[in-house]
Amino acid sequence: MTESALVPLTAHRWALYFAPAADSPWARAGACWLGRDADGISIVPLQPPSGWGIAQWSHVLSAPRRYGWHATLRAPWRLAAEYTWSDLSHAVLDLAGEFTAFELPVLRVQPLAGFLALCLTQRCEPLERLAGRCVAALQPFAAPLTSAEIERYRNQGLSERQHVQLCRWGYPYVWDDYRFHMTLTDRLDSLSPEQRAGLLSHAQACFDGLPQPVCFDALSLFVEPEAGAALRRVLRVPLGVRSK
Repeated sequence: MTESALVPLTAHRWALYFAPAADSPWARAGACWLGRDADGISIVPLQPPSGWGIAQWSHVLSAPRRYGWHATLRAPWRLAAEYTWSDLSHAVLDLAGEFTAFELPVLRVQPLAGFLALCLTQRCEPLERLAGRCVAALQPFAAPLTSAEIERYRNQGLSERQHVQLCRWGYPYVWDDYRFHMTLTDRLDSLSPEQRAGLLSHAQACFDGLPQPVCFDALSLFVEPEAGAALRRVLRVPLGVRSK
């Protein structure tokens, strides 16, 4: 288990993610793309595609850069008042002990809901079981959504099932609506078709040559120290570790 020495005593939100090990090619590629690593320690100069300025490129990356290099397992939540960081970290340790490492199907850069992401090329049953378990196991640690949070999700055009999931689990895209992905950009609606095609080619050049398959071998707990702050990893627990 790897724990950051910078764990805040209080935090705005927590999130449970898959994030590649810091010394892996996938972590380095993500840090180069976003201009920061998952642990919030290293800031890497942004490298915009040909023909893009730093300001425009930074705008396209604003949301994924803030949320960090990851794939979501349990979306950000506020910690219920009766729990502490210690309670949460022990729960993540117990959760990681329920699973063993497995290989992910091939990841490819694809358009997804208006943005670019690294997506699986086929289903992965071990991943689906793990993601569902993460949602259920950590639900007791989540404070109820505020009315403003619920309304913000409603404006995304949720299906009836997704609305029910939002109210029950604090996030609409769980269970059958869960899609493992590593977000690369904000929505690209304002870009021309030529710009979107060029950005897709640039992303493919950055990620298609990385070694595969990727091993899913750990759970990573991220923290948002204050509202609107960048999220960073504070705990990485290898799968198969049993608490004593």
